[in-house]
Amino acid sequence: MSEATGVFASPSLMGWLLRDATLTVIFTLAMWGLNTWHLSSGFWAATVLCVAIGFIAGYVLCYVYHEWGHLLATRLSGGHMPLAPYAGPIIGKFNIADHSRRQFIWLSWGGVVAYTTTMMITVAVYASGSLGLSGSGFAVGGLAFVAQSLSVDLPQIRRVTRGADIAATSAAGANAQIILRRTWQSWTVLAILLVIWNVLR
Repeated sequence: MSEATGVFASPSLMGWLLRDATLTVIFTLAMWGLNTWHLSSGFWAATVLCVAIGFIAGYVLCYVYHEWGHLLATRLSGGHMPLAPYAGPIIGKFNIADHSRRQFIWLSWGGVVAYTTTMMITVAVYASGSLGLSGSGFAVGGLAFVAQSLSVDLPQIRRVTRGADIAATSAAGANAQIILRRTWQSWTVLAILLVIWNVLR
């Protein structure tokens, strides 16, 4: 098999940008197409797919762009975060041992700012009505990612800021049982708030 050439020969910012921009365009076109199908046919499958693909798009894009927040914040803080291969969603490799507490906190808040900003975009798309039912799923997907991530990230950031061991705190925060518990807890709260909002509006 021949080696890759051009922008994808090795990890580069342009290569990652092209990949994520392409993913964004694909999701946008899929949501637009499904909403058009839903409006023109009223078919139940179109309705389900509108919401499902919209949710997946909002959730995935929040994840994708929060990785950019990690990368940019780390580099702005003077940290070294080499680019990862294109095999997965993680853009950069952050070695805790090579960075200060301040740089870890910058890394953490960079992700929070990025996924919160992306979520606000998903909500703005919903509010504009441009993607119809797909836009509803898109906004809920963004909100779901933020609710889940804040419930996991904020306790870690608070502990590290107060002087906790960074490696141990990160390892504890990555525990699957903790993540699952905080996910269903945060999503339950989000669901209740969405129901209340729909009743009151």
